[in-house]
Amino acid sequence: MNYRKLGQTGLDVSVLSFGASSLGSVFRETNEAEAIQTVHVAIDSGINYIDVSPYYGLTKAESVLGKAIKEIPREKFLLSTKADAAFRCNCSKRYSLAFRWT
Repeated sequence: MNYRKLGQTGLDVSVLSFGASSLGSVFRETNEAEAIQTVHVAIDSGINYIDVSPYYGLTKAESVLGKAIKEIPREKFLLSTKADAAFRCNCSKRYSLAFRWT
């Protein structure tokens, strides 16, 4: 795997990243065990940059990713997320989202 410096942070980021939207069953229903194994294979292959969001499956992707990385040494991966948007779920209506941009 090839890596590049991330600006002046001193972090080495893999040129390929793992987009975690699939862990949230965004494109099709996924098997959790297979999703976790996919994350492990990506990291074992040298991918160290993982992008996730609470919008991927209404936090499902974050939950599955958390299970996948919980026993992996923290220095093996870098996480990014969409942190500038407020996320709320109106639980009385399935999949109802309200966004507030600040």
